[in-house]
Amino acid sequence: MALFDPIAQARSRFASYDAQRDLSNKAFSALCYAPYTTLYFDTSANVRVCCHNAKFPAGNILENSIDEIWQGARITSLRESMAAYKFGKGCEFCELQASDNWFTNLAMQRFDEFKLPSSAPEWPQQMEFSISNACNLECIMCAGDWSSTIRSKREKRPKMPHLYSREFLLSLRKYLPHLKRAKFLGGEPFLVREYYVLWDMMIEEKLYTQCHVTTNGSQLNSRVRQVMDGLPFSISVSLDGVTKETVERIRVNTKFEELVSNVKHFRKYASERNTSFSLTFCLMRQNWEEFGDYCAFADDLDCSVWINTVLNPPQFGLYTLDPVGLREVVRGMERQAPRLDKQLGRNKRVWFSEFERLRRRSEANATKAISVNV
Repeated sequence: MALFDPIAQARSRFASYDAQRDLSNKAFSALCYAPYTTLYFDTSANVRVCCHNAKFPAGNILENSIDEIWQGARITSLRESMAAYKFGKGCEFCELQASDNWFTNLAMQRFDEFKLPSSAPEWPQQMEFSISNACNLECIMCAGDWSSTIRSKREKRPKMPHLYSREFLLSLRKYLPHLKRAKFLGGEPFLVREYYVLWDMMIEEKLYTQCHVTTNGSQLNSRVRQVMDGLPFSISVSLDGVTKETVERIRVNTKFEELVSNVKHFRKYASERNTSFSLTFCLMRQNWEEFGDYCAFADDLDCSVWINTVLNPPQFGLYTLDPVGLREVVRGMERQAPRLDKQLGRNKRVWFSEFERLRRRSEANATKAISVNV
C-alpha cells in the first residue's frame, strides 16, 4: 500500500493553478512566494508578508530589526507552509479566493514574477509600505485606520501616531539597492510625509528602483511632480466607477472631472517613462453594474484593471450578500456578458474571471441550501 503523501495531495489540488503559472525562474515550487520575496509595513509597525495577512505578522519594527524579521521563526513557518502547498497562518483571504477551485486572478499570483534561485533568500526583493492613514477622501467602504479624514470627521477619533521614525526610514538605506520594487500605499501616498524621506533617499543614492504607487488620483502638485521626475513611478489609480455620480458617491470628496484629468496625466507619464499604469476597482454592491464599462474605459487607456475584493464592511461586499442577492447580481452580469464579450479587449479576461468566481460562489450557495433542506 502506498504511503499517504499530504504534500502530493495538496499539490494535486493546485495542479491546474500551477499549469497557468510560469515558475521557470524558481529553484523550487511553492503555493505563494510572498514570504520569500516581500515585506509589508503597516500602520501598527507590524511587518507582514503581504497586505492580506494581518493576523500573523512576521515581526514588529518597534521590537525587531529587519534582519531578525526576514530570518525569523514566523516568516520561516509561512515559507514552510507555502512549500508544502498549504495556506499558512493568517492566509484566510487567499484561501477564500481559492475555495471554489477557481484560480484565475488570485491575489497570491502577483508574487510569481520574482526570480528565486534559493529557498533561503538573502534579501527581500519587494517592500510594501502602508504606514500612514493620511488621506483627503472619505470613501464609503473605508475606515479611519486608512483615512485620516474619516478618522477625524466620521469617527471622531484621535490622530494615529507616527510610528516610523526618520531614523528607521534611513536604516532602510542598505536594503534599497536590493529591491526590485518598492510599493507605496495609503491612505493617499502622495500625502504621506514619510514616503518623501524614502523617495529623496533613493534619488540621493541614484537608485532607479521601480516605485509603485496606488493613489486616489487627487494629488498632482509640484512636489509630486518633482519626485516623479527623479524616480521611475508606476501608477495605479483607485477609481471605483466610470460615471460622475457613482465615483463621487463612493469616493467622497473626489472631484470627478479633476480626477479624470489626472488619470490621463498619469497615463501619459507612464507611457513616457516606460513604466506601468493601471486602474484599481473595488468591486462591490454599489458599482458592480459599472464594472464592464470600467473595463472598457481601461481598454481605451490601454491599461490593466486590478480588482480589490471588498469583504468589509460586509454591507458593501458581493461575497457577503445573501444567496438571493448574489444570484441577482450574477443574473445581472449574465445579461451584460454578450455585449461585453464583443466589446472588451485587454480586460475581457478580468471581467469574465470575476463573473465566473461570483457564479461559482452563487452555485455553491445553492448546493449548500439544497443539502441543508434534504
